[in-house]
Amino acid sequence: MARSSDAHVHPAARSADQAARLARKLARADALAAERGLALTTLRRQVYALIAQSERPVGAYDLLAALEPQRGRVPPTTVYRALDFLVEHGFVHRIESKNAFFACCQMGEPHQSQFLMCDSCGETVEIPGDGLAAQLAGSAPVHGFEVHHQVVELSGLCAACKHVHP
Repeated sequence: MARSSDAHVHPAARSADQAARLARKLARADALAAERGLALTTLRRQVYALIAQSERPVGAYDLLAALEPQRGRVPPTTVYRALDFLVEHGFVHRIESKNAFFACCQMGEPHQSQFLMCDSCGETVEIPGDGLAAQLAGSAPVHGFEVHHQVVELSGLCAACKHVHP
């Protein structure tokens, strides 16, 4: 799905822009892995690239299908291990409500995020929000609650879809 700001951009230019964005994300992932001494194996990099090129959360079985032409049949556990690595080291986020994965917009920087997800087209946007996360976590002790994990996912309509579905 094209971003609403891309509505009047020629498809070839949009494709070139998407390729450039993906190349920057892959370069950042390679650099982060090197900085931290992490093994960004060929499979992990391929899985990351598939997630990073999407504007929507990507599920494990969608990744398996996308990898098959390149690698043949890949066991699901192999992809899940790659996803665990990518989540653990901050390359991607797990979108809990969709059981899917989305590329991190601030890879390598500690942060809390919230996600805006379009109910119609699936476009997802990560919004860094340490302040909101702190506010939510800070309100829990008043109720005798200890927060271990926080996920904020907001669903609605993106700018493009709200014009189509008023």
